Amino acid sequence: MDENQGFSLVEVVIAMLILGIIAIALIPPLWQGVELSSKQSVVATATRQLNALVEQMREDPSCATLGGVATSKKFRDGGVVAGNPYDFEITTAPFTCASKTLVPIQMTATDMSGAAVATITAKVFASG
Repeated sequence: MDENQGFSLVEVVIAMLILGIIAIALIPPLWQGVELSSKQSVVATATRQLNALVEQMREDPSCATLGGVATSKKFRDGGVVAGNPYDFEITTAPFTCASKTLVPIQMTATDMSGAAVATITAKVFASG
């Protein structure tokens, strides 16, 4: 038998078939990873927006500012989930503001279907 023969066409086709089956088996977990990554991007963006609003309240902690920042706001995440830009809305639970008191603030970011994406609870010392 000659040592320089190489692979036959049948062996190459069988090897390609086996590699194709393995590749097809890996597609679902890869796709699931991409979807999970997109959703985590939305959670990170929502959390960042919530933290920014709390910091804005702490910069000027007057009752007027707290009430203004606490109004409902809509945001759009830069990422894309299922082929669409991802919108979410931040709402603030009702709270009572009094001068020289610690005001508990709870904000929730919800997607357009109403499912909670992120929630934050903070306390802000109202100056007046």
